[in-house]
Amino acid sequence: MATDKIVTPVLKLAIPIMFIQVCQASLGLADTFVAGRYNVIDLAGIGLGSSLWTPVLTLITGVLYALVPKISASASTGRYTQMQQLFQHGKKITVILSTVGFILIQLLAFLCPLLIDDQQVATVTRQYLHYIAFGMPGLIYMVLNRFFCEGNSCLKPVFLTTVVLSGINLLLNYGLVNGWGILPRLGGAGCGLATAISVTTGAVMIHVLARRHIPFAFPVTPVTTNTHETKALFFEGLPVGISIVVEVLALTLLAFFASSMGTAVIAAHQIAINIALVVFMIPLALSSAATIRVAHFSGHQQQDNTAKTSSAVFFLTMAYGILMAVMINWFISPIVTGFSHDPEVQRLLKTLLGYIALFQFADAIMIVASGILRGMQEFIKPLIATFAAYWIFILPLSYVVGVQGWWWHAPGIQVIWSLLIAGLTGAAIILVVQVRQKLRDPRTSSPQSEELLKTE
Repeated sequence: MATDKIVTPVLKLAIPIMFIQVCQASLGLADTFVAGRYNVIDLAGIGLGSSLWTPVLTLITGVLYALVPKISASASTGRYTQMQQLFQHGKKITVILSTVGFILIQLLAFLCPLLIDDQQVATVTRQYLHYIAFGMPGLIYMVLNRFFCEGNSCLKPVFLTTVVLSGINLLLNYGLVNGWGILPRLGGAGCGLATAISVTTGAVMIHVLARRHIPFAFPVTPVTTNTHETKALFFEGLPVGISIVVEVLALTLLAFFASSMGTAVIAAHQIAINIALVVFMIPLALSSAATIRVAHFSGHQQQDNTAKTSSAVFFLTMAYGILMAVMINWFISPIVTGFSHDPEVQRLLKTLLGYIALFQFADAIMIVASGILRGMQEFIKPLIATFAAYWIFILPLSYVVGVQGWWWHAPGIQVIWSLLIAGLTGAAIILVVQVRQKLRDPRTSSPQSEELLKTE
């Protein structure tokens, strides 16, 4: 197959997902940007707060993600009654997850004074999380509707909701943090209230748009569902959520390692992480597209096209990584001054941006290699590589070397980022080798892959 016929379908799948992912990731970046220009203490507070509630959302999203292949299978065969039953199951699971998410985030808020040394930062974090908790039901319901849209290859409701949500969130951030007009001046905590209002609005909007564009996916009259089937779906999705949250929890712990180094370090580290997460959304979209295309060719026993697709996605990823590294280094000064007025935060951030350029390159290769392996029905090796990189190498060494200063004369945030880059580079190399081995294995093509064709 010609190269253009390999690359074009990958980009057609990846570009809409890129936009949606970048807009969603920019919600956290907007919080960081607005709070950073307001006060360094507020920036540190919402940074740590974001690190606490993001793993909760990630776990919940992973649990719901188990519905996506089933929705796709129902859509491809026109079994709309079954799809409507899936939505009823999803609603039940959403109620459970919303309740658990709300309670868990409120508990984390009350624990902030015990988890964070700086009590001013702890107060901002606590207030921010109290507000965020009220946004969890809307956020989770929005995720449920998004997955039904994606499962039916209907991205317009998700696209429009994401655009409007991002705009509302940014305006409310400025208004509630700084106290515009009749809005109260809440400081960093205002970012939490802005997010809660925005995602609740987004949930209403996607509810209306989804039912307008794919009415057959949602029941008009009540549909009877089996409680045992709901439980089975929940426990089927739980391992997916756990596997996704492994990396997010590790980054959360790294943020708390940084919290022992002072307010300026917390702020600079959090800005760096948020920039890295937005940059990371493009490789994540390429990874999703690679999974679908590789599964397509593997299911049809087309080993040569599987190899060509893998090579094309790796090339796109490396080209993107190089471009981002150049742009980050080129725009260091405007990025630094744009996010904070504090001289110490600016100094630290300027240093960390150099690390981000290397970090995003290694992370991009790792996530894309994982996506290719999943397309070849290999789920365990990416999880093991990610777990080993973070929980066996990066986290232990970051604490003993970067925080405690063992075996190193100058502990600090730079040491933590160096270890982060080293660990992810090692994992990326291992996964690329695994991809090459799978491509050489004649048993790579699996009839099971045909199920994934329905997600196209």
